[in-house]
Amino acid sequence: MLAKTSRKAAAVLASRYAELILIKSEIYASAAADSEDLRQEGQMSLLRAVGSFDPDRGVKFSTFAGVCIDNRMRTVTAKARRAAPVTGDGLDTDELASDEADPERIYLDKEYFSELTRGIREVLSLAELRAFSLCVQGMSYRRAAETLGVSEKAVDNAMQRARRKIRALIGAA
Repeated sequence: MLAKTSRKAAAVLASRYAELILIKSEIYASAAADSEDLRQEGQMSLLRAVGSFDPDRGVKFSTFAGVCIDNRMRTVTAKARRAAPVTGDGLDTDELASDEADPERIYLDKEYFSELTRGIREVLSLAELRAFSLCVQGMSYRRAAETLGVSEKAVDNAMQRARRKIRALIGAA
């Protein structure tokens, strides 16, 4: 693999996987693990995957890299949850100290969005979640379709299904 020996090839590979890492970091992000930290971990994991990839094992690099990135993000998220400082009522003390708003409101908002995010991840299919994540970040249907390797119509259909499911989820809450 050329990326093992060429910095330019490694940079091209990193740019090609940037969108995937961004999506995965948003999926795995939580109160304990920041999306930006997860993106950095994803990039490092990609570079480690380049170094340890063995094409003779019969696995595509994209599959191998995706598994490496997923595993690292899961590990970081789990470690962050275990290490997060918590007060008796479940609040992160660093967040309370740094925010000027009412602590009760912060807690309730955080709980609501945490539950909403969890619910969205549960009700959307993987294709819907990917399309939704890209479009929520401001990406056009055309660009999302190119990134996902599908047609614009497939992205539009996924977004329509995602909207219906999310509306039903919010309506049920």
